[in-house]
Amino acid sequence: MATQEIARRLGMSDRTVRDWRKQGAFPETQKRRKKQSSFDPFAAYVLKRWQNGERNGLVLWRESKNQGYTATHRSVYRYLKTLKQAEVSASVNPERIQKYSVHTASWLFVREPKKLHELEREDLAAFCQASTLLKKASDLLQDFLALVHQREGQRLATWLAKVAESGLPELQSFAAGVEKDKDAVQAGLTWPINNGMAEGQVTKLKRIKRTMYGRAGFALLRQRVLHAV
Repeated sequence: MATQEIARRLGMSDRTVRDWRKQGAFPETQKRRKKQSSFDPFAAYVLKRWQNGERNGLVLWRESKNQGYTATHRSVYRYLKTLKQAEVSASVNPERIQKYSVHTASWLFVREPKKLHELEREDLAAFCQASTLLKKASDLLQDFLALVHQREGQRLATWLAKVAESGLPELQSFAAGVEKDKDAVQAGLTWPINNGMAEGQVTKLKRIKRTMYGRAGFALLRQRVLHAV
């Protein structure tokens, strides 16, 4: 197709279309040459220090300055962030955590870590390394379990605020239900008094009634409850 016809259809000048045809591609699709950063000459040194175990960004920045680096710490911190992400990706075994169903994986997050087997603890760590959202969910769940087991009802409002800011819709849905009856929930998480005994007796009564198939009167039910072992 002629250059003039292409320019007419695109609503552009003949010269622009002619230049593009000479280049063989649109300018925005051409690869841009990476501009060398002032940190690039020091990247190898920082990588070596990282591999030797130094993970403090401020220390690495100061050491780089002693080597001649003159810019701010931002480039150093960006480089360290890349190293951390690469390290996390390398430590996660996708085949290992993919064996879990959703239900089985959920149990890893709601159980106390000390009650997990060694392999389960490793898998939980792999899940948390694979996703920052899963790590956040694990931390919030463990915090709530500690709140329940240690009867720290005074921390409930703080925990709900963290969930509201977490960006986790599943936990936010649970928190919304707690908010509807917050006073009762907080009392249950604070006071040692509960209605567990009453609920147990009600359950026992219902089980006895079911064994009678509804064919006996109150007198027999009373005797069975009084003499139940």
